[in-house]
Amino acid sequence: MNKSYLVIGTVVVVFLLGVYFIKYQKPTGTQPSISPTTFQSPSPETGIIEKATVTVKYTETGFDPKAVTIKKGETVEWVNESDNPMWVASSPHPQHTDYPGFDELKGDAKGETYSFSFDKTGMWKYHNHLGPKDFGSVTVQE
Repeated sequence: MNKSYLVIGTVVVVFLLGVYFIKYQKPTGTQPSISPTTFQSPSPETGIIEKATVTVKYTETGFDPKAVTIKKGETVEWVNESDNPMWVASSPHPQHTDYPGFDELKGDAKGETYSFSFDKTGMWKYHNHLGPKDFGSVTVQE
């Protein structure tokens, strides 16, 4: 009879531990990062649709992602995650004339950012003025 109580007790303990770990255990893996895209949602305070911001990282291997698509009036933010300076500017290099005004006009160190809101539709190529082999594009739709 003591053996029966021991088996039943063990089963109950294992069951309760299983329930505890399923209910309270946090995931241990990294969660996938979700980059903002052109999703727009109304602000809870105003009900006004807020424009999205798309983030582009500048790394040791260049811009990531190299191409993004946004809606007219939305913003792209470039974040320098590289040890190299970043100066985002419209193509072509070195004139920066494809999209006048789309020129950071200075270099950013690691951790600094640059943002630009696009008010013209089209595909706009850009590059790192301080490393012109690194390039990307922003497609702006209506």
